[in-house]
Amino acid sequence: MATMFTEEELANFLGVLQVTSEFIEIDCGCTNPRYGDTPGKLRVFIDGKLEIDCTCRTDCDKARVSPVEFAKHAGKINAHANWKSQIWVFSKDGSKVGVWKTCLLKHHRFTFVRPLRQVTHRDEFMRCAQCGKDRRFSLRTKEDCKIYHDALVITDWTCSNMPNNTLSCSVGEERESRKVNRGCPRASKCGGCEQCVCFGCEMCRFETCTCQSCIDFIINM
Repeated sequence: MATMFTEEELANFLGVLQVTSEFIEIDCGCTNPRYGDTPGKLRVFIDGKLEIDCTCRTDCDKARVSPVEFAKHAGKINAHANWKSQIWVFSKDGSKVGVWKTCLLKHHRFTFVRPLRQVTHRDEFMRCAQCGKDRRFSLRTKEDCKIYHDALVITDWTCSNMPNNTLSCSVGEERESRKVNRGCPRASKCGGCEQCVCFGCEMCRFETCTCQSCIDFIINM
């Protein structure tokens, strides 16, 4: 094991469970601000491969899963990009430290490829309660979706509610010829079918939101 991690390096951790010629096993976890800690056991192999057994329940079936799958199981969003900071281990003083700050990834060469996801977000419109104009929300990014998501909870939404004062009632209305939901494959015919409307995904649901739709999505994801 001297070629993998030195005794000095391992001394920086609490919760080292096994040290073999093939891997080390160490307590780890992932924290969701709403649901708390999800504990697990991280195995780091000599070839750099990582796998985790979740110990959130005695009957949990998440065994030998990737760090990405473990972080998603813990309710984290954007785990494909952020798992290195979302998953932590215990330092020698008992505090939690992200694995990216430790030596545990020094042999890691694997990448987790995010599966392709079909775009299912069509443009949406909201009507200003003050001027009566229909305003388009183009849902192409997570930031776009958050703006629209926040607007939905405002009972008397007006143009002035757009972030950074990007819209006002004095600005002309969307042309009738452009009031087509460009994100919808059947825009000229469809009023909102399951094939062109997203009912919840990692782009349009938020772990920091307290609305029931987001809570249900995070719990069941």
